[in-house]
Amino acid sequence: MAGAGGGRDSLEPIEGISVGGCQPVKVCVVTTSFIRSADDHYARFVYEQSKSILAAGDDVTVTVIAPHAHGLLVREQIDGLTIRRCRYFRPTKWQRLAYQHEGWFQTLRRSWLARIQLPLMLAAMLRALWQAAGEADILHAQWTPTAALALIVKWGRGIPVVVSVRGADLNAATGSGMGRILTRCMIDRADYVVTVSDEFKDILARDLGCKAPLAAVYNGVDSAQFRPRSRLACRAELGLPEAAPMVLYVGGLIRRKGVDILLRAAADQVAQAADLTLYLVGEGPESRALGRLASELGVARNVRFIGAVPKSRMHLWMGAADMLVLASHSEGRPNVLLEALASSTPIIATAVGGTRELIADGTDGLLFQPGDVAGLSRNMTRLRHDPDLASRLSANGPAKIERLGLTWRAHGRQLLGIYRQILGS
Repeated sequence: MAGAGGGRDSLEPIEGISVGGCQPVKVCVVTTSFIRSADDHYARFVYEQSKSILAAGDDVTVTVIAPHAHGLLVREQIDGLTIRRCRYFRPTKWQRLAYQHEGWFQTLRRSWLARIQLPLMLAAMLRALWQAAGEADILHAQWTPTAALALIVKWGRGIPVVVSVRGADLNAATGSGMGRILTRCMIDRADYVVTVSDEFKDILARDLGCKAPLAAVYNGVDSAQFRPRSRLACRAELGLPEAAPMVLYVGGLIRRKGVDILLRAAADQVAQAADLTLYLVGEGPESRALGRLASELGVARNVRFIGAVPKSRMHLWMGAADMLVLASHSEGRPNVLLEALASSTPIIATAVGGTRELIADGTDGLLFQPGDVAGLSRNMTRLRHDPDLASRLSANGPAKIERLGLTWRAHGRQLLGIYRQILGS
């Protein structure tokens, strides 16, 4: 499926994959990050994927192997998922590698303690995965670093491996010759590789020559939570002004997300509408620098740093906003765009990665080039001054989610079909 040009509907089975079957399937998911509570947003898409697999069949069980973080239980159940968290350094409050806003690759570059902890974490996760694999039929590795661990267990225990390739890991892999060699080596030994977008699938097949079976299995959205709502009612519940123009950003405050570009465009907008307010929902290492930039631009009073918002209240922010803006320099297939589409919130986003598959410019949202402050500002002005355009984008969002079946239920059924094909063969 490509947002601008049509393609495979997510509700349709992947070619050659049947979701039917009666054999029990025990899945072990291994990931470098996972939610820390049921209301956490960190790596929530891995939790939603795991939950969708569990819901896809009455005979399915899912165990998740993830790194530990200070204050968390080593073993717990969340929504039927069995979570096993691996301690990798003591005292646990000094664990520095997992659950950082910038991800593994950036964290390793800036932290000597994280570099020391890397082999310790990998050893702890390998030990836990080896133990859990004794009761598993399928190992599902999230990102390429955990694929290496899963493939070691496959070699020792003979259990098939599925690898999910997302954004940061593939971008890092294709950025160096050694990264390309290591990535190709791992994915060629997997039994199946799934990507979040058609673009990533094409990169693996065309640029890396992936020999394993490949499929794009699109992330979904919780349409029971993210749906059209009264803007005034959402603002009232959040205690926000009724009429002031409201621009929303949701995501990590990291360089890759281009929040500085958004701030500069917002400064242009404030010159036109003094009561316009930009709400930044999320946390990250760039928060102080962004605060300083807002002050330098003279818009500190128009920018609100909201911090982390519980998952149970995120729909209120989506429903309250006049527009959601994502100014990222690179992306996979951002779930925040699915949530905005389902919520009828008009979108402005950069034409990068899987965003181009989700958003047809002028139909589902407005696109601009990464780093183009003037282009972003023009699109924000268009939305503010063209109510017919804003209304059309609002209406097209939920319709697209429904038409393409971009739900977690469809996602889980496709993955279960892949598992059963592997086990049947």
